[in-house]
Amino acid sequence: MRAARCCEADKAQWPGQEAAALLDDKAAEATKLFNAKDYDEAEALALKILDAVPNQRAALRVLFEVRKAQKRFNAADALGARLAGLPAEPAQRAQANGQYAQHLIAQGRHADALPFAAAALKAAPRAAQAHHVMGVVLTETGEVAAGERHYRRAQALLPREDGMVLGNLAWNLKLQGRLSEAEALYEKALALRPENMRGVGGQAQVLFTKGEHDRADRILDDALARWPEDRILRLLKVMADLALQRPRAALERLGPPEKQMPPELLARGRAFMQLEQPQDAVNAIAAARNIQRERTGLFYQPEALQARVARDKAYFTADRVRPLPKAGPGGFMPVFLLGFRRSGSALLEQLLAQIPGFAVGDELAPVADLAKAVPGLLGGGDYPDVLDEMLVGEGAYVPDRLREVYEAPRRRLGLMREGVRFITDRAASNVWHLGLIKLLYPEAPIIHVLRHPYDLVLSNIAQDRKLEGNAHAGLPGVARYFALQADMIKHYRGQLTLRYLPVRYEDLVADPDAVVRRVLEFVGSDASLPAALALNNQTVPEPWPAHFTVREAVHGRAAWRFKAYQAALPNLFSEVAPVLDPWVREFGYEEQGA
Repeated sequence: MRAARCCEADKAQWPGQEAAALLDDKAAEATKLFNAKDYDEAEALALKILDAVPNQRAALRVLFEVRKAQKRFNAADALGARLAGLPAEPAQRAQANGQYAQHLIAQGRHADALPFAAAALKAAPRAAQAHHVMGVVLTETGEVAAGERHYRRAQALLPREDGMVLGNLAWNLKLQGRLSEAEALYEKALALRPENMRGVGGQAQVLFTKGEHDRADRILDDALARWPEDRILRLLKVMADLALQRPRAALERLGPPEKQMPPELLARGRAFMQLEQPQDAVNAIAAARNIQRERTGLFYQPEALQARVARDKAYFTADRVRPLPKAGPGGFMPVFLLGFRRSGSALLEQLLAQIPGFAVGDELAPVADLAKAVPGLLGGGDYPDVLDEMLVGEGAYVPDRLREVYEAPRRRLGLMREGVRFITDRAASNVWHLGLIKLLYPEAPIIHVLRHPYDLVLSNIAQDRKLEGNAHAGLPGVARYFALQADMIKHYRGQLTLRYLPVRYEDLVADPDAVVRRVLEFVGSDASLPAALALNNQTVPEPWPAHFTVREAVHGRAAWRFKAYQAALPNLFSEVAPVLDPWVREFGYEEQGA
């Protein structure tokens, strides 16, 4: 399509819908050609129609589907967005926006799909499909409670139970840690729709998290027998192999590396890590990151993070925060577990979960969500400067209101059950929000789990997990991201009076009882440690966070792992050493000769 009729088109010059309708017969012909799989002729006719009338709905739809089939996603994006934005009756708006949202979902672009899923729902509020799509988008963007509501609404609007809706709802409940409910729903969903591969994989993950490893293994083996070419199921089985320390089985299952995608290559790297083969591990990880850079242009983009850090450092100073009103006592005491990804904060949370009086909050409803709500509660303005409005009139009550908002989802999920005094909060975003935390829970303990910075970057670069600013693109990005977080914590500690306790991962795995006792004393708990705490297998009430999937006895296999890599590959850390070495000294690791 000519640029003047496409991306450079002047919408004001488009003909009205009445004029566009004059070509309905030709558009119907293009649709018939597409349905008959005569894609070349369908494309040619659709282009001819759109060259004359760029907003002809049916022709747009045909060309959109053709571009999707051709995997020309940029062109499909432009066409889908145009189709979704055309004025129309509610049913047509719902269809166009819903289809485009599903196109984005299929590419894993759930955040991009949100406005289109919302537009479809507003146009057809009683359409089960619109609620289902909204449930998918919200669940995959972290709004799991809202996603659950839309899944349940979708099912209520259907004449009978639907296996796909129930399967997606089961996954949502799994993400909330409600494993027993998720297991029951998967049983029902797969009875209705046994061919749902993703549902089978989700069921296996629920069972694995519950500790039913043999049953999960059997389900994955049966699934791979039915769908032997499915790479996602195979990767799930590989993840199970790695979680159970079966690296050779994982490598055999993955096969030769030449045809592997980045997630598979990263799993290959982690298998070699378990086998203590540094060169092979680094080669696999480097291959994965190179593919990501070449195909998607993945690179570290710190600008937005740096701007946020500068903004928050400027506001959260002692003189600025001291006069602000603070919230009163809440229904429990949060225990904020800080730690860079792969620092060991998950292990500490697992151990604390076994202590009487503690419940596991993990990353549920983080304080970061409250920061987004602050401007609305204070009459508008930019966060964090708008916090000054708390000094005026009714603004003084906002900290208490925010604390209530923070506690509500924990109450809803049953974390504030009888006997619970402490609920852990392990949200990764807490590192940026210690200033707001100080206003909501002035006396909350903050436990910072430290780990040698070289081990942190080494472990993170091997994970198939996205970090802010695409820091996972390579070792330099991870190192700079780590330094940015460490510097933010240092600023908060210098400006605010925090109940702050650093603990080392290396000490935690060497003597878990001693470290946990120190944490309990610091937070003010007089609970006794259970026998054999280090086995990490005590029964814990649901909900369970995702990291319980890999709950195992405490071990020190990963402590100081970087030393073997440094010995085998002397230049591995040379580029990141100038960034990390100041923090090695800051955290006292240099004193140990580490």
